[in-house]
Amino acid sequence: MSQFTRRTVIFGAVGLCLSAGRLSVAGGPENKTIAWQPSLRDAHKLAVQQNKPMMLIFGAEWCGFCKKLEKNTLTNPQLAKYINSTFVSVHIDVDEEQKVAQILDVKSLPCTIILSPNADLLSRFEGCKQPNEMYQKLVTAQKLLAEIQQASSQTRSTR
Repeated sequence: MSQFTRRTVIFGAVGLCLSAGRLSVAGGPENKTIAWQPSLRDAHKLAVQQNKPMMLIFGAEWCGFCKKLEKNTLTNPQLAKYINSTFVSVHIDVDEEQKVAQILDVKSLPCTIILSPNADLLSRFEGCKQPNEMYQKLVTAQKLLAEIQQASSQTRSTR
């Protein structure tokens, strides 16, 4: 399946899942530093407008490691600042959005998926990461996006 077809299938399927409602935004004081988008649809629209990758964090109310990630990692001021300046973020509750989790093959929690504005998979990692380790993974994903965009622009300029 071509990249374009895969992206179309992913966003088409996710769009159908979202047509009846919104993705859950994790509430509470522990994550108010990250600018969470209210839905995957809103995040995608913003990611395209701002040419930023999307950071999707899958979790659940009952998941202890998800709560630990939120409390110990996502509240880190430097990490939150980096995330807000570099990514469009969505917090997704797998119990409320099972179809989205299934489409993106989320098997364990917490799961972080980084997608380009065009829905190319840039990174995927599971588990509760410490702020520095998460930062390194996010930087790597951002570098991959920059390489893809550079290669794409070079291809267009040679035509």
